[in-house]
Amino acid sequence: MHRLKIERLPSNDGGRLLVRVHKQYRNGIDRYGIAELRNAQNEKSVRVLVLGHERDDAIFMPYDIRTALGVKKGGDLEFSISPENWYGKLRWYLGTPDPAVHIPAWIALIALVLSVLGLVLGGLSFFC
Repeated sequence: MHRLKIERLPSNDGGRLLVRVHKQYRNGIDRYGIAELRNAQNEKSVRVLVLGHERDDAIFMPYDIRTALGVKKGGDLEFSISPENWYGKLRWYLGTPDPAVHIPAWIALIALVLSVLGLVLGGLSFFC
């Protein structure tokens, strides 16, 4: 478990649903990795996009993530962070409220389903 002060995201990240935390607290999660961030005090968790930050004394997050975790800006967060598997990543991409992320994800999923359907129908035409 780690304990860091909660601060708001830098202004250039405004409107984005991501968390910035120093590399030493990311448990090997790469830049732009999807992770589960869990508040150790109330066990609330949220899937987040993780980026780095130079400061190692704070975790930076927007209002929506803070409210999902049940914490306030300026307070402390005792947290654990763990990487998501492929299913968790897919759920994040399809379920994030950011339209710049979920709309292309849904388009890609629909295209994949239609492609598989086309392969199945094409394969059946060879055998029938």
